[in-house]
Formats: sequence, C-alpha cells, structure tokens
Amino acid sequence: MHDIENKNGHRLNINNDSLGQAWNSDDVKKTRSKMIRGEDIPACIKCVEQEERGYASMRETHDMQKNFAITKEDGSVDINPTSMELHFGNICNLKCKMCGQQYSNQIGKELLEIGKTDKDFLEWIYKESGNVNIWTNNLSVEYKWFRNKKNKNKLFEYVSRNIIDLIVIGGEPTVIPEFWELFEYLDHKDTLKNLSITLTTNLTNVNPKLINWLPKLKKWTIWASVDGIGERTEYIRYPSNFEKVCENLKFYKDNMGQNGSIVLSPAIQLLNIDQLDELLKWWLEFTSGKLNNQFGLSWLAQVSYPTICNYDILPREYKIKIANKLESSLDFFKQQDSIHANYRNQIENLRKEVYTEEEKLYHQRSFIRYNDTQDKHRKGNTWRSLLPELEEALTKSLK
Repeated sequence: MHDIENKNGHRLNINNDSLGQAWNSDDVKKTRSKMIRGEDIPACIKCVEQEERGYASMRETHDMQKNFAITKEDGSVDINPTSMELHFGNICNLKCKMCGQQYSNQIGKELLEIGKTDKDFLEWIYKESGNVNIWTNNLSVEYKWFRNKKNKNKLFEYVSRNIIDLIVIGGEPTVIPEFWELFEYLDHKDTLKNLSITLTTNLTNVNPKLINWLPKLKKWTIWASVDGIGERTEYIRYPSNFEKVCENLKFYKDNMGQNGSIVLSPAIQLLNIDQLDELLKWWLEFTSGKLNNQFGLSWLAQVSYPTICNYDILPREYKIKIANKLESSLDFFKQQDSIHANYRNQIENLRKEVYTEEEKLYHQRSFIRYNDTQDKHRKGNTWRSLLPELEEALTKSLK
C-alpha cells in the first residue's frame, strides 16, 4: 500500500492522525472504489506480477467480495476495522539477503559501515536501489513509533476493544519489548480469548510467558520464516542459528494445543531454489508427514525483488539443472495437495525465460558484486562456498 495522504497531499502519521482519519480518508476511499471497479492499483503491482506467474498473492488470501459488500458508493466503510496487520517498526536482529531497511534496521547500518571504506560500493547501492536492495531511501532510518507512550496506549486499547484478527510483522516482533507488552496488556484485560493472532517470526527468539498466553488465545498461528536447512538459512538470514530455530519451532509445536498452528513460509529465491525439495522434505519430517489445520505451508513469499535474489536471472542451463533436480522429487509430493501443484509450478517457471540475456548478465554481475562485498565484510560463509555449482554457472555465463 502507498503512503496515505490527506487532502493537502501530506502523509498521514500515527503521531498526528487517528485510525479513523486514515480508514475513511479520501485516499483510501478512492483506492477502494478503484478496486471494486477492477481498475489497476499501482500498490497492487507485486500481487499482479505474482498471479501472472501462477503464484499465490497476498490479496488472494482476503475475502475481497465480503469487503466490497460493506463499502459504500463513495468508497467509505462505516464499520471500524476488526482485523489489523500491525508492523512493529523495523527493529530486527537479522540482515536477510532479500530484505531492506524498511523491515530491518540492521541492513542499512551494515551497508553504511561497508561504505566507510568503500564509497563506490555505497554509491552503487543507492543507484541500483530495487535491483540489489528493495529500499534505499534512508539507510539509517529506524521506525520506533511504538515507543511513544501515547501512541502505544492508544493502539493497545484499540486492539483490546476491537480487533479479532491480528497479524503481527516486524522488524522482528520477538526482539521488541513492546510486542510482549501488548500480550501483557491483553492478558490483563482478559481479551486474549477474543483474539486470533498470526505472528511472522524468524524464530530466533521466544518468550517463556507464551506458555501461559498461547492457551488463552482464540487461535494463534506462527508463520515460520525459514529459508533453508542448516548453513543455507544461516547465510540467507544472517546471523541466525539453525539449531536455535529448530529448538524454537519445537517450543511452539510442544505448546500447540487445540488452538495453535505453524505455517512454514520460505522466501523462495535464487539462494535456495536448488534446495527447495530438501526444505519441504525437512518440513514434512517435522510435521510427521501431515499438512493440515495445524501444520501448513505458504507459497506467498516468492522473491521478485530485489532482482538479484530472483531466480529468473539465473543462467538457463543452471535453471534447467535445478528444475530437473526438483522434478525428480515430484512424485514424492503427489500425496500432498498443498505442496504438489505449487511445487510443480516452481519447476515450470524455472524452465521459462523472463529476462533477456543482456538483462540477466547485468543482474548476475550485480549479484556477484553485492554478495562478494557483503560476504567479505561478514567474514563467514560465502555464497561461493555454499553454492559452488552456482559459482561455476555464473562464471561460465559471464565469460
């Protein structure tokens, strides 16, 4: 969604504007009306692109007809929202390869640190923007609106009184104290029982108090951001620890009860597409081979941007090799309806060419420059050591 503006073209801000002002602002009313008429919305471009490739999109997860039915002719809605996607700023403990500063304050810090000794690299980062990093407007920005006591209290009260479906995104919510304060507040108000909560987390942290809070919720779902097995996910979601991630996954599994569920949500991209079959088999092993109401799998996090994380830029020969590898496990997933069709779609898309050869070469060079520089700075595993076949394919492609 684009930034919501008032009649004067000024962006609405939680410090100055109420939720009600945003909910039925002229900007939002126009957007609702356009969606009802089926007109193109610039903010929907990512969903449109994903749907055209046969992938599921975020907008398909919502009951749009139900929303349209309660929308008045002028685009306004009289009913206050009972569902909320709450972004707890950009405070995070990881620097994921496909992420950007608006979701992790650590990414910009690292790029600025590299730029102290490599100014050309930093200038290149700003110039390339969406190609190598999905957002570079202000690499030092930190969103901490929730630390304003007035805003926090107003939010907590609204959630307690009105919200029945809450999606929480960061940053990484589990490293933000105010996220746990929200649980404390709702528990004190005895309104956890009215709430279905979905938490998107990198699984690096849990709170022992969840043992008491989770059973009180109407429903809870963990969207587990795990992108590979072992060193692969540790590289992509640097500096996570796979053993700790598995330990925290088990924590949620052990405390699942009748109201809990866990959904694996890998960010499918250039750095893990070759391991997709192994990741899914690992997940099936964790779930004892059953994907149901309590153990799920999401295909929504298909990485298109930054472009250097998009597997469409890979050399054709290497993509076909991966497609053949994944296809060898296709029969294994035949009995898993929630896996088979989407898994096959990944194979089919690997066999397609989206970019011209010139475009692919440009992005391949960018991939190498960005990751070589970042890997040198981090002094740990490198993409070259973890994916030697990819290194060989790119070297051959760029000769």
